[in-house]
Amino acid sequence: MNVSELDLPGKVIDALKEKGYGTLYPPQAEAIPLALSGRNLVVAVPTASGKSLIGYIAAMKAVLEDHQKVLYIVPLKALASEKRDDLEEFSHLGFKVAMSTGDLDSEETWLKDADIIVATSEKADSLLRHGTQWMKDVGLVIADEIHMIHEPDRGPTLEVALTKMMIKNPALQIIALSATISNAMELAEWLDAELVKSDWRPTKLKEGVYLDWEIRFDDGTSHAVSESKDEIWSLISDAIAEGGQCLVFVNARRSTESLAVKYSKEMKKLTEVSLSDQECAMLEGESESTAIGRKLALCVNNGIAFHHAGLTYKQRKCVEQAFKAGRIKCIVATPTLAAGVNIPARRVIVRDTKRFESNSGNTPIPVMEIKQMCGRAGRPRYDPYGEAILIAKSYDDYEHLMNDYVMCDSENIISKLGNEKVLRSHILGLIATEDVRSEDGIVEFLKRTFYGSQSQLYGIEGMVEDVVDFLEEEEMIERTGSLSPLPFGKRASDLYIDPQSAVILKNAVNKITDETEVFPIIHAVTSTPDVLGMFPKKGDQERLEGLTEEFENKFLVPVPEDYYERELFMGDLKTADLIMAWISETDEDTITDVMGIGPGDIRSRVDSVDWLLYAFTEIALIFRPDVVGKLRPLLTRVRYGVSEELCDLVSLKGVGRARARILYDRGYTNKSDIATLDQTTLAHIPGIGNALAKSLKEQTGRISQPYYPKEDDIFPTEEEMMSDPIGEPIPEDELKEMKKGRKAELKKQSNLFDF
Repeated sequence: MNVSELDLPGKVIDALKEKGYGTLYPPQAEAIPLALSGRNLVVAVPTASGKSLIGYIAAMKAVLEDHQKVLYIVPLKALASEKRDDLEEFSHLGFKVAMSTGDLDSEETWLKDADIIVATSEKADSLLRHGTQWMKDVGLVIADEIHMIHEPDRGPTLEVALTKMMIKNPALQIIALSATISNAMELAEWLDAELVKSDWRPTKLKEGVYLDWEIRFDDGTSHAVSESKDEIWSLISDAIAEGGQCLVFVNARRSTESLAVKYSKEMKKLTEVSLSDQECAMLEGESESTAIGRKLALCVNNGIAFHHAGLTYKQRKCVEQAFKAGRIKCIVATPTLAAGVNIPARRVIVRDTKRFESNSGNTPIPVMEIKQMCGRAGRPRYDPYGEAILIAKSYDDYEHLMNDYVMCDSENIISKLGNEKVLRSHILGLIATEDVRSEDGIVEFLKRTFYGSQSQLYGIEGMVEDVVDFLEEEEMIERTGSLSPLPFGKRASDLYIDPQSAVILKNAVNKITDETEVFPIIHAVTSTPDVLGMFPKKGDQERLEGLTEEFENKFLVPVPEDYYERELFMGDLKTADLIMAWISETDEDTITDVMGIGPGDIRSRVDSVDWLLYAFTEIALIFRPDVVGKLRPLLTRVRYGVSEELCDLVSLKGVGRARARILYDRGYTNKSDIATLDQTTLAHIPGIGNALAKSLKEQTGRISQPYYPKEDDIFPTEEEMMSDPIGEPIPEDELKEMKKGRKAELKKQSNLFDF
């Protein structure tokens, strides 16, 4: 089918042709006319089958012809950025695209001027909780990667948000885009939608199992691989020799790094890569070079890379872009890459089909996840075929992998909403927005969810009653003939935090005194369910026990006696320890080394603590306004990773923790000092330069009063939320000069926490 045959404005058809979309793939040809007709639609097709274009075309028609707003929901921030960029390529047709993934305590009124809004499911639900007025103008919702509704953490939020929107606007059109799943019809029935399901791919995918130097594929063919000392390297080099690229999936971060380093010397012989100074700085860690960043830069310079959640967003993005450009020939990654942005390769190698889980040990990876990895094989318009290969250790293992993965369909996706912990937050949200006013109303709402369509809801009344009892007991709601929110519950809902987190923070804020130190405050925040704890390793025990003794009578949350709870307590304590190191300006290399984590882990914990610390101040405004002044300076410190003395300087755009320290150590301690400094002199300070000096002078041109952190200062911009909280990169030569000035001080530290 040709795009000219579609019921679209001529300028849209012309733009599609200019982008190379002249002829539609079979699944697109079946799905797009249904989408353009205004019907609800579920599209379940393989990776790389062009399902995103189905959503894009429907969105453009809704905006340009039907004059409706479009909400494009994605599960991950990285995907939001990708979809925004794709849609903006067509924005010259006369519509505005915006992305919103950050601040969950705002109506985002600025989005009213956008035509297509790309948002995460959490952001979409948050907008509904805030009663955002422009949401009433949304006529089309596109739910991308809807098969992730089965994920325990993100799935229920998407499910609840879609249910709310369907109830509020029965005329709403929903287009759900999914990977191939076994029970796609169940999704379609829930959404009252047409189903387009297909196994068609633009490039043929051959799945197989490798054993004894031979790949045996599902189509009956086989391929011999040259023998060498390393089987994985033989598979990689074999694909590269034929002009392809490789993705290798393993089950642990450490394995991604060790394999990439192991193969980098051999890869150098097969590729020619030369990194620019800017690319090296980006990979190494920008203004704070880290050991893991230097390792990554070394690998990438040899044509191979590793990819996992321990890297920063910018490091991962740099690797992805270099791979798409063909400069990197192989990425060794954890399975999270398969669920993220579109990164196809000629050959996908799945080394591990089991992973360690704390509650059950080595556990088989679900078929759906393996299929997601395999689906990355085959680059449309680049590869004539794609190969996905699982690695067998024996003939029995070969039979297991072939029968239970290669020849097996994905599991059914199942709602994860029927869990009291999950329901707690969403029931509070429903009561806070007055979408329901009784326990019967909550049950009726749940019947409209995917969970309700899949089950008989046996026992749900008792679960709802338990949750409502908890919310009433904690004075978040009240029963007065009907259920209604109290100020504490309404604020907790708007802040988009777990009600249990709100209770922990409320109890903690009531214990704060003038003598309360920073560490117990940070620890109270890291003790909430919304901040992921860190696994305490053997080498951490002595330090953590020391902290427990030091603050024994100063903690704002109880220290548990139970063994299991004690282990969780130690994990929360380690996270608090990390944040203390961060705000004491310990360099990232030291933190990652001592904590045994990656730079990305620092960022994820900092982002979480930043938000929960903001929630802490908001709860304090309700119960203890007198302690807000004690909490608020910590917001700036956590966001930028600085001592209190640098808070004024880091409020300047372009000044992160490293530049702020350089300025402060040279005697320029606040905005007023910058305002009075000659621009030429400012430009010659290491890490500043002419462009930033000019910007700083413009920013401080009207400064006459000293700076104090304010509520408005705590929200990052969208791009900052997606990147590092440390400001602009510092040139390498200037970075070295800065490090020399701090070297003696760092050497004086007997350990990481001797500040």
